[in-house]
Amino acid sequence: MSVMVLDAGNSIIKAKIARREEGEIAFPHAIRQLSESEYEKIFARAQINGISKDYFRVNGKPYTVGESAERHGVVTPRSGTARYTKDYCGVLAAISLARLYGRGREVAVFASHPPGDVKYREDLMESIIGEWDVETGLAKANFRVIYVNTFDEPVGGLMNVLLTEDGQHYQYPQVGDGRSLVIDIGGFTTDFLAVNPGGDVDYALARSVPLGIQSVINDFEDSFRTNNMEIVKDTPVLPPDRVREAITTGVFLGGGRKYQCEQDVDEATSLFLNRFADTYQRLAGGALSWDSIILTGGGSALLRHKLDPILKHNNVILADSNESLHLANVRGGLKLWKLYEALKVL
Repeated sequence: MSVMVLDAGNSIIKAKIARREEGEIAFPHAIRQLSESEYEKIFARAQINGISKDYFRVNGKPYTVGESAERHGVVTPRSGTARYTKDYCGVLAAISLARLYGRGREVAVFASHPPGDVKYREDLMESIIGEWDVETGLAKANFRVIYVNTFDEPVGGLMNVLLTEDGQHYQYPQVGDGRSLVIDIGGFTTDFLAVNPGGDVDYALARSVPLGIQSVINDFEDSFRTNNMEIVKDTPVLPPDRVREAITTGVFLGGGRKYQCEQDVDEATSLFLNRFADTYQRLAGGALSWDSIILTGGGSALLRHKLDPILKHNNVILADSNESLHLANVRGGLKLWKLYEALKVL
């Protein structure tokens, strides 16, 4: 059966299927339902220029997602358990299926959630299962999601480090030899997960705390606006993709210019890092209890260079390359699915 692994994170939507080329997608967590008149106007113009990949009709209702949704104005993504409804997470899953497969089919979905949301996994599964008619441009597809299961987001990052592509062999046996801490910094939450020797998850430490990269993004925009009032006065919303890049590089690109903004980055990240350091000490007990620390999630990539002085650990492992760290959970989720298939536990 075809399977899609979905991580509908609070900052970026990620999905992956078992296809070597064009087998994974990632787009900003932004979705807006359009009026019929808005959609028809966009569709009419698209007859000449081609419709954007961000516009869809799902079960008869028109939507725009990703960067196009962000350009339509201020978008407030649903966070936490409010996401787990058919008109939100279900629509995002259907759009992800259409982007990855194109043609309709029966499919299973393996969806991730923060450890703290495990009590809502039934809501997550119910939001995705069922029949979805997806139209994009002139193409139409019908998807029947006939099976849904879930996994903890940081477990995906762990499995991306621990397992080979077939999900049946160790690729990093050193992780299994000791006790590891997986840290997943997402949009609105940071997850901590303990792993015992042998790779078994220790759910005595499986916590989600309300501490995410979105607060850093918001604080950066406030700081950048305060320090650059003249250049932003005609810009109601800074482009989110440029904000994320500025936090990583210390340079904001806009208007054909480069603006040095390291001070703004420091101001925006200081509150997050102080709270992260306190949580790391309180929940995980600092560095000495762990043989390795595994970092996963897009927030970890965004703040990678600022985390080392807090972690104070000589064996910090990235769950993927820094550029692809936001995809580690879905890549590891697919490996975990293959392991479950081999063990015949699905």
